[in-house]
Formats: sequence, structure tokens, C-alpha cells
Amino acid sequence: MLVGFIRTVFFVILFYYLFKIIGRFVLPLLLKKGVENMQKKQQEQFRRYQEQARQKEGEVTIKQNQKHKSSGNNIKEEGEYVDFEEIN
Repeated sequence: MLVGFIRTVFFVILFYYLFKIIGRFVLPLLLKKGVENMQKKQQEQFRRYQEQARQKEGEVTIKQNQKHKSSGNNIKEEGEYVDFEEIN
């Protein structure tokens, strides 16, 4: 019984120090990668903003995604039909 308790305390202390040592090396790497990802996102947003700022005032551009273009079908999407009754 005493041997089991000592073994349990030893493993708890061992795991504590292992996590502490691993945390010193792994956590900074994870944080660095997260910061780099945030910087990339911010740069992409800034680039998009700069592209929009270069347009002259009053100039209108329409950009369509390839996903939304229909392949040969010219179905006009005007929205959802709403049925109503006139109240007098």
C-alpha cells in the first residue's frame, strides 16, 4: 500500500515536470505559428483594402465567383416569392 502511494506520487511529479519542460518548447512554437497565421490574414485583408481604395470614386465593379456562375443555364434568381393579401 505504501509502495503504491509512493509510485503514484512519483508519477504525478514526473508528469508535472515533463509537461513543464515540453510546455517550454512546444508552447512558444504553437504561439509563433498562431501569430504568423494572424499576420498573414491581416496582410491579406490589407491587400484587399488597398485594391478597393485604388478604385476611383463612383466606379462600380462586379466580381462573380466561379461557383455561382451557371453553366449554360440563364435562370434569373430574383429572390423568394412572398404571397400577400391586401387589407382594406
